[in-house]
Amino acid sequence: MATPVLPNSDTDSHTDSDAPVRILGLGGSTRAGSITERLLTAVLGLADEAGAQTTLLSVRDLDLPMFNDDIPFGEQPDVVHTLLAEVRAADAFVLASPTYHGTISGAFKNVLDFLNVDNRVPRTYFDGRPIGLAAFGGPSALNVINALGHSVRGLRGMQVPTVLTAGRNAIDGETATFADDATRARAEKMVGELILLARLLRDSQVRTGV
Repeated sequence: MATPVLPNSDTDSHTDSDAPVRILGLGGSTRAGSITERLLTAVLGLADEAGAQTTLLSVRDLDLPMFNDDIPFGEQPDVVHTLLAEVRAADAFVLASPTYHGTISGAFKNVLDFLNVDNRVPRTYFDGRPIGLAAFGGPSALNVINALGHSVRGLRGMQVPTVLTAGRNAIDGETATFADDATRARAEKMVGELILLARLLRDSQVRTGV
């Protein structure tokens, strides 16, 4: 199962159609033991089971400074370079935010804002790759999904049809697995859509040499 680490990665995407789909999970909160991070871990665990290769970059572990567009790429901290390298290497993404005051958390939005650094380089934004959206919280978690959807479109990504919202009882906090069958089934559907679309897009690029 994916763990919240900051791995080193090259920036090349897969060009081998037989290679596993690479899924990058971004999300969680600054809180230790974030339930949203555990939700994201559970989703990525399903992707692992489906044969994908997953990486998790959590909000807490990234610990990014406040985004400042005046700071050039070369002067950004190493963690920003790690973030951008992982984004460029991924075939698909899962984004997960907690519900803060009825919308996306500021800390998670700050992670997305950092994708503006060096954005003239291909694949610094999501650039036509599929995105699965997840949110932890009560009824207003749908507001988080809507806010994430706006950001995905702004970053040129493609949101898959199925989205995931989860309450506290849906996740086992100790094992970071699904405790609710209906939530797990919906997560499996989202992951299936994500992997299928990512593979179709990647295989098309391999055939056309894009």
